[in-house]
Amino acid sequence: MEAKSQTVSIKRVEALDAWLSETKTQLKQINGQRKYGGPPEDWDGPTPGARCEIFISQIPRDTYEDVLIPLFSSVGPLWEFRLMMNFSGENRGFAYAKYGTVDQATNAIHLLHKYKLEPGCRLSVCRSREKNCISIGDLPATTRQEDLLQIYQTPPKPRLRQIWQILIGSVKVKCHVF
Repeated sequence: MEAKSQTVSIKRVEALDAWLSETKTQLKQINGQRKYGGPPEDWDGPTPGARCEIFISQIPRDTYEDVLIPLFSSVGPLWEFRLMMNFSGENRGFAYAKYGTVDQATNAIHLLHKYKLEPGCRLSVCRSREKNCISIGDLPATTRQEDLLQIYQTPPKPRLRQIWQILIGSVKVKCHVF
């Protein structure tokens, strides 16, 4: 059984290499992810915002950009596609696709959520949520909200949403979420 999965993996990698060569597509390996894109060649608009990005999960570990990029490009031009990778060369089962507009991203969600990629495998596609939270720990219990805001007033200004105290052992710690 193990030899079969290695053969499938080798075939998938060879298919990816052939597709890259044939389409002259370039991928960049950066920090555990392979990136495709950036602005499309004929792009003259602003950089797409956060709601233009979608999160794709339930990707088979031996499925690569040669299958995923054409599928997600069928909805609209991709600004960027990022496939998260393991050191082994397999993907980590999830990716992000960024489109030029919110409407294109929404359309991709509607068309490709639960898309049957192969027998027994349906993709999960939803809007990506940017993580723009900062967590600050190990502060003295006397730390005031005003003191933190003064420290973090450099642009962009944080919006303090919550402040609370939690008890860890016998030490009080203030936690601030922006």
